[in-house]
Amino acid sequence: MKAQTWHGGAHFTLDDIPDPKPSPDYVVVAIDTTGICGTDVHVTQGLFPKDPPQILGHESSGIIVEVGDGVSKDRIGQRVCVNHPASCYECWYCRNWSLCRCENQPMISNGYFAQYAAVASRSAVEIPETLDLETAALTEPAACCLSGVEMLDIPYRATGLVIGAGIMGLFTAVFLKSHGVETLVVSEPVKIRREMAKQFGADILHDPNDVPLSEVVADVTDNGRGFSVTAEAVGKPELVAACVNSTKPRGQTLMIGVSPEGSPLPVDLYDMHYREIKLIGAFRQGDVTHRVPRELAKLNLENVISGCYPLADLPEAITASAKGLGIKFAIKPNR
Repeated sequence: MKAQTWHGGAHFTLDDIPDPKPSPDYVVVAIDTTGICGTDVHVTQGLFPKDPPQILGHESSGIIVEVGDGVSKDRIGQRVCVNHPASCYECWYCRNWSLCRCENQPMISNGYFAQYAAVASRSAVEIPETLDLETAALTEPAACCLSGVEMLDIPYRATGLVIGAGIMGLFTAVFLKSHGVETLVVSEPVKIRREMAKQFGADILHDPNDVPLSEVVADVTDNGRGFSVTAEAVGKPELVAACVNSTKPRGQTLMIGVSPEGSPLPVDLYDMHYREIKLIGAFRQGDVTHRVPRELAKLNLENVISGCYPLADLPEAITASAKGLGIKFAIKPNR
């Protein structure tokens, strides 16, 4: 089969590698769609720790084409989203932290920028008939956002702010609204992304190139005291700080975006302490993946995927994503 191998920086090669075979309790998935994650972009920029060479890609959907021992042949032909990673359900992390932090994670045969992958059967989650495979590839980023939002304690008539309207910011916005935020501001400098936030429930759109965020805080919140909840969905420490500074006393700031390893938090810790701000990190998809395909089927996701590229054009797709030329870009490995 064909796969794109990352060799460091922006260097990829399109390679022929052996087709994966399913071990016991595994299935082989023919990959239909794999989304370009902000993490994939950050990996190529040296901002997220990964060691080359390897096959990247972790937001995927496809069709089960082969099963290993212990898996019903009835699964062949099922349309699935592919959870990444799998879980053992027995280790300390699975029982006390989160299934996505499993210490004994069953291995996938390769990343999903490839035509096929062998994954644990429990990681291949069947999707509703009303959900198309392309949209189902959004399950992983949506799960990360839903898991994060469900860590919050959202008060009655809450006000909310999301900084960043890439796919993570958009899903954070829609789940904040569905979980009780009454008035939601989304701040985003890229027009196409900012306007898409309306489709995801934003009540007020903010262009940081036009109006200082401090003016929005003053206009929207109670006497300018700040938002009930804020969320950073870009992965820049200075924007996490902007969220903290825009949060009301005893409010909550959620980190959805992944800042570079080793990043300091550029805030006045005395002020943060004085105002009793709660800062919450949300990393990976928690324990909600199995619920997310049904949630996706309820949403208006028209035009969210801005473009799909063949596998050979993965470097171009990553560049388009890095430049913010659309909402979400994806790879079609078998096109």
